[in-house]
Amino acid sequence: MNKNIFIIALVLTGIGLWWKNTSNKSALPIIGVIQVIEHPALDQTRKGIFDELQAQGFKDTQVIDWRYQSAQGNPALAAQIAQKFIGENAAIIVAIPTTVSQSALQAIQQSGSNTPLVFASVTNPITAKLVKSDKQPEKFVTGVSNYVSVQKQFDYFKKILPTMKRIGVVYNPGEVNSITLNKEMSKAGKNMGLEIIFAPASRTVDVGEATKSLLDKVDAIFINNDNTALASFDSVIAAAKLQNIPVFVSDLDCLSKGALAALGADQYALGRQTGKMIANILRNPEAASSTTMEYPSVVRGECNEKVAAELKIVLPSNV
Repeated sequence: MNKNIFIIALVLTGIGLWWKNTSNKSALPIIGVIQVIEHPALDQTRKGIFDELQAQGFKDTQVIDWRYQSAQGNPALAAQIAQKFIGENAAIIVAIPTTVSQSALQAIQQSGSNTPLVFASVTNPITAKLVKSDKQPEKFVTGVSNYVSVQKQFDYFKKILPTMKRIGVVYNPGEVNSITLNKEMSKAGKNMGLEIIFAPASRTVDVGEATKSLLDKVDAIFINNDNTALASFDSVIAAAKLQNIPVFVSDLDCLSKGALAALGADQYALGRQTGKMIANILRNPEAASSTTMEYPSVVRGECNEKVAAELKIVLPSNV
């Protein structure tokens, strides 16, 4: 009896190991999607990618196997997710935005894999060392940046708030794109006679306090493509309201949360743009090594009239 039980146990163990090794295999090309954290702008990017693939005939569960995972703000977890997708022989890894794109590329390089990486909403792919140039194709790496000129943003915000002299910026010092943008903002601000005051916040729970530290020092707050600050944007608005400080953003989706104005890439359109790249690579795998990165095709400037009225700001007709 004991011998039979032992044999049954071995058989069940074998079945379990077989199931573990085969349950993640897919007969369809796997599109492995990694997003750093969930917030409206990046969610819209992901939705745009998915919708474009569907529109181009790459139906989920029929033509492709779409697999999405959040890195929950953790680059190490992003690397683990990327390794998992590589182990599953994903056709393409899609990374949104900078930090997870870096983690995914590192995982691909360490594994010796040729899995194509398509990034989205990366502010400066060159500084992030994802590509060497925006004009020459990179082997197995391409994508769409969400970069918008800081000069254009400041010009737009000055039209809305002509008296603005000091701008407060909350940022995560661990985000490469934010450090790059900070340098650009400082340079643009100097040329325009604007003083830029920075407040670091390494975690989402720090964003509210970082914003409060700026209130007595600035005329407006600007959150510019920093994923940590954007993920805790409600706390930025809550703090700014304490002293009726207007908040500008690069993320159009934050207007509904209380921002006064935004000038930035249309994140959904950016997703559709990225989806076209992915569809092209699925049809022609060699395109992964011959496709140069792109910049957003749709950039918009918008104001929140309700917030303007609350702040007693009269919006000029030219915005």
